[in-house]
Amino acid sequence: MAAVEFGPHEKMTLDAELLQVLTAGDKVCMEEILSRQDHGAGHRRQQTAAQGHVAVNVHGAAPGRFLLGVASNGNTALHLVASRGHVELATLLCERAPSLAAARNKCLDTPLHCAARFGHADVAAVLLPRMRDGAAEEESALRARNQSGATALYEAVRHGRAGVVDLLMTEVPDLASVDGDEGVSPLYLAASTDSLQMVRALLRPSENGTPSPASFSGPEGRTALHAAAASSREMAEAILSWGPEGPTLLTRLDSSGSTPLHFAVLYGRLDVVVLFLDGHASLGLASISDGNGSFPLHIAAMVGRARIMEELIHRIPDCYEMVDGKGRNILHCAVEHCRVTVVRHICRNDMFSMLWNATDSGGNTPLHLAANHGYPKIVILLLETTSVEIGITNNDGTNCYGSCSPCNSTRPDILFPGISNKSWMLLGSSEER
Repeated sequence: MAAVEFGPHEKMTLDAELLQVLTAGDKVCMEEILSRQDHGAGHRRQQTAAQGHVAVNVHGAAPGRFLLGVASNGNTALHLVASRGHVELATLLCERAPSLAAARNKCLDTPLHCAARFGHADVAAVLLPRMRDGAAEEESALRARNQSGATALYEAVRHGRAGVVDLLMTEVPDLASVDGDEGVSPLYLAASTDSLQMVRALLRPSENGTPSPASFSGPEGRTALHAAAASSREMAEAILSWGPEGPTLLTRLDSSGSTPLHFAVLYGRLDVVVLFLDGHASLGLASISDGNGSFPLHIAAMVGRARIMEELIHRIPDCYEMVDGKGRNILHCAVEHCRVTVVRHICRNDMFSMLWNATDSGGNTPLHLAANHGYPKIVILLLETTSVEIGITNNDGTNCYGSCSPCNSTRPDILFPGISNKSWMLLGSSEER
């Protein structure tokens, strides 16, 4: 029997018996129905109008036209079997009604979107040759976006369908260059969901050695390497090995001015920090500040990553003297964010002595900040550091005594009004933050 087609104004409702067979994936029953149709079995024609289209139950129409009906949600017979993984029925439908390969439902999904979303790589493998080798409409449907702005590849990545991603990157690799509506690329999405298998598939070069055409874009100016830096060393390595694009991502800034190294530090990925610094020392990554003037070392101090701080200082010995956009050093940052372990490490190491009494752009020492924020443990750590001076005044002319009389200097609750009496009494039993 010849293949059948229909135009946009000829949509029909799917026959109830056919709908049941498609849903069940019953090939035998499907062949029986097709056989009856081929021999001209006819029934009464029914017509109804729906959303500007004529929906027709065509039992008496030309054999095969009944395959072109749609369900209430706009799904064609091919959408239904693609969603359910009925590969034999998908093959049969592509032979009998090839135009269904390019059909869209109410969500603008093609059957390939449905196969990708539910992880049916075998069905996708049936659809791809029909779409790639078909007419212009079928060819354009390969790159179609649905109502969410997603291609079939994007849907596969979003739902973690690694097998479909691998297939699509073999057959239609340029889909990796198409971002979603929010500017998020399939590669960024795969990296942010911690799928090394999908990242590797998306970055795989073609058989002739041509690098993957994948986009690396993410939200707020982030790249796939930003996402990988927060996730795993293996994923970061995979992206860095993507030549020639990969290594250039190390110095890409997101909308806040952060590099992938900032992200690795923020998320405590010491292994990624070492990876970035080992192979790319010439880029001076540790000397790139973000939009707040914070260097990676400042971020480490803020979030309490003492081991990462040690690694950065070991590699760039003088980097601990750098200040951020507010003129604050790493001790200021650790104090302000109440990172007791980091403060203790700095206070007990004479190498950092020049930080103990350093002032920020407001003239505040670390002790000013600890007192103003009311952090008793940090105040004590600083006071136990013999070289810390308590009489330094800030730009407002205020020292750590404030307006207190010297005779009350033994009263820490008066000396540091930001710290309550209760806080001092509970100091001995409180836990470190």
